[in-house]
Amino acid sequence: MLLYLIRHGDAETPATRDDDRTLSKKGIRITAAMARLLKDADFDVPEIIITSPLPRAEQTAQIMHEEFALNAKFEVNDGLRPGASLEGAMSIVASKKEYDVVMLAGHDPLFSRLASVLVSGEDRPVIEMKKSAVALFELTRFDVPRMRGVLRAFLPPKLV
Repeated sequence: MLLYLIRHGDAETPATRDDDRTLSKKGIRITAAMARLLKDADFDVPEIIITSPLPRAEQTAQIMHEEFALNAKFEVNDGLRPGASLEGAMSIVASKKEYDVVMLAGHDPLFSRLASVLVSGEDRPVIEMKKSAVALFELTRFDVPRMRGVLRAFLPPKLV
């Protein structure tokens, strides 16, 4: 399985609750450019996109869906909310074994932790997922909590 992780784009700061924050114009622009880069570079297209329910992550996932993976299934999952557990995120991935290419859209620090654990096996910072960054892994082990993968691509937002 190929697994994409995309951290949500830059979000508007004023909001009554953190859960209500939406993407800023910059976040929309950079995320859309990242999606076009993936498409133009002929990256494998996700069959399913799974996102946190928070607006900024869901908008990020929608941009990826519209610009890069129009035919992908789309799923919202509470297990990708801020503060979610590493094992919970891994369990979401493990439950999607029927797909060859999966994309998760969510938040930090979870996504930096997950990316780091996938390549190093240790919960220590190895990969930093900046806003709108994309990491692509080829998973080699699916059991939770020892899920592992090989980093095939890392696209920081500065590329776009």
